[in-house]
Amino acid sequence: MAAILRKIFGLKKKKKNLPRKDSVTGRNKTFNVPYLSRLEGNTLQPGQSLIVRGTIIGREEFIINFTSGPKVELDYEVNELDNRLLSIRVDVAAKRVYLNACIDGEWGREGAVKHKWSAGDEFDIRVRCHRECYDVFIDYTLVATFAHYRPLSSVSHLYINGDIELASVSWEGKYYNLPYSAEIPDNLYPGRRLHVSGTFKVDEERKIKPSSFYIDLLSGTNCALHFEPVLARKKVVRTSCMGGVWSEEQVSSEGGFPFKKTGSNLFDVVVACNENQFAFYVNDVLLASFDHVVAPRTIDKIVVHGDIVLHGVHLK
Repeated sequence: MAAILRKIFGLKKKKKNLPRKDSVTGRNKTFNVPYLSRLEGNTLQPGQSLIVRGTIIGREEFIINFTSGPKVELDYEVNELDNRLLSIRVDVAAKRVYLNACIDGEWGREGAVKHKWSAGDEFDIRVRCHRECYDVFIDYTLVATFAHYRPLSSVSHLYINGDIELASVSWEGKYYNLPYSAEIPDNLYPGRRLHVSGTFKVDEERKIKPSSFYIDLLSGTNCALHFEPVLARKKVVRTSCMGGVWSEEQVSSEGGFPFKKTGSNLFDVVVACNENQFAFYVNDVLLASFDHVVAPRTIDKIVVHGDIVLHGVHLK
């Protein structure tokens, strides 16, 4: 019916902003599937997040398992699997994501949430580790909290298998204090990208709603870039401050206002430093740009602050 009305009245269907499969958003690589890796160095720490991204290529299922060892598939040499401390199973056809754990051969109580994926769709699944539980995000939305069956330190391996092309697997982040500030090793230069992820902070007890957050890139005492999503205005402000004088705000954008004020919606901001300007991507979609006001190589510090829970910040 909607299609018929659009045809009669000449209405155009609103275009959906699609993710970009390129080197900026990190979806241009391919990892072998099945994927098995041992956690290097120390055990998992509270605040760390697993980020798994890829494309669904079949109509059956895929799994992401946190295990206590490398025995992840039964064969003629392995007749007993290591503990699956968190098992995420995506049933593509049934449109369900199942969460469970299997300890000493016994499965726990299974939970399930819905998904909207079909064969050919891209996916983004994240697991943020806490002392008592895991937060599971699907396509930037918190869908479940899963209590530990064993301490976080028991996880030693990550296993991924199924009907997918795997584009990215990474462990990132920690618990951060705000304001967050850090020196930029070797300063900024064209080709480098700043990644900032988090959720807006909602104080339910005091009924305080978030208002904004900002990312500043500093060049000595000058602010070469001030990037600030303002919830009340539904605008993303870009400006700079040179010699104590603020430039005129830029608020127009190609991608609308992608930020949501709830504490269950994750955002990924990528600030890509190009030759003549910064390009901003939010959740893989190009949002806006901002021309350089100083040479990028003079930018030596990052500051992040505001009404958010910071999940991760790093340079690539």
